[in-house]
Amino acid sequence: MKTNSRIFMALMLALLATSCRNKDDHMLTVINEDGTCSREYTFKTTQQWLAASADEDYDSIIDKSWERTWSVQGADSVRYPVPLTEAQLDSMQELDLNKPLGNMLLVHAKKTYDSVEEMSTELYRSENHHLKKVEGIKATSTLEKSFKWFYTDYTFSETFTYEGEPIFPIPLSDFTSADTASFWFTGQPNLTQHLSGAEQKELLDKIEKKISQWSNANWFYEICNIIIDNYDSIQNTPVSKERFTSLRDSLVMQPSVLNGNVEDSGPKAFLSQIEGILLTDVYTNFLKTYEGGPAQYGQLLSFGYPYDLVMPGTVTDAGMGEYDGKVIHYQLGGERLITGPYTITASSRVANVWAYIVTALIILLALGSLLLHKK
Repeated sequence: MKTNSRIFMALMLALLATSCRNKDDHMLTVINEDGTCSREYTFKTTQQWLAASADEDYDSIIDKSWERTWSVQGADSVRYPVPLTEAQLDSMQELDLNKPLGNMLLVHAKKTYDSVEEMSTELYRSENHHLKKVEGIKATSTLEKSFKWFYTDYTFSETFTYEGEPIFPIPLSDFTSADTASFWFTGQPNLTQHLSGAEQKELLDKIEKKISQWSNANWFYEICNIIIDNYDSIQNTPVSKERFTSLRDSLVMQPSVLNGNVEDSGPKAFLSQIEGILLTDVYTNFLKTYEGGPAQYGQLLSFGYPYDLVMPGTVTDAGMGEYDGKVIHYQLGGERLITGPYTITASSRVANVWAYIVTALIILLALGSLLLHKK
């Protein structure tokens, strides 16, 4: 059942929020003290594209205004300027690599912006060794500076919002609370705080069951929608299109649908529900030859990469990220946008050295003036 498998993969990919992304891709954002910033995308490339001079455009997005370097995945942390030379290629071939060199070349494309607002208007993702503009997802950024004489505080926030067509016909709110859904997909609010390991497992198992039921309901609904959209081309249907549509709405919440193990039994688990009531296999036979499949999930669920952030000065709050002393690491994926806008935020503090110097001079002058006055 070729198409059944295709539909199965497309829907499970989205509904279970397990979209596959290249683990080598990541995005680095650097915030500077003066408010300027830069964004660097790292992704796999080929020898052909690395051979292009820095004075040439890499593609329609990465033109010569971008700073480009390259490296070898897993070999070392050294970056080299473009273009990749034959001598460099020969020396790289001598490295003890566990993959062909052509599969391990990474390009680092960096662009500098005057403000974080300008930076967020250009959001990209990698595809086939190139950057593509992200569709359906909007990013907005703010950078707040608070001057406090001896130091300046910085707070950077970037919010990602899905603005495409609605994806899930059955809402999460039919199965769980907003806080629970947000916790499952984003980690916030932290519902496991102060719970023991056993209590956490019990809670997570309950949430997972509800999310799985929601996934199954949407999965079944989409299978029915494919049939409804093509109803006129299906031969020997036992009921009218209107009757089938009403059955979809009643079947979607059946326990056998909600609690089915779709991952193991595949599309047949849901199609059998239709066949059992209508006593026909015409819909299954149709799906065997159907060449389409729902594609609305890709826009949201294919988006995502590790998001690294460098703040000026000393980081005082990494938000949902992990700070290693230099870089804050976040996980950014489309599944985190399922419940609404997702915000990455961090705060840092920069010591104003000049303020200490000026203060010291003022104190010295005051002491000197006092001593002179006493004389």
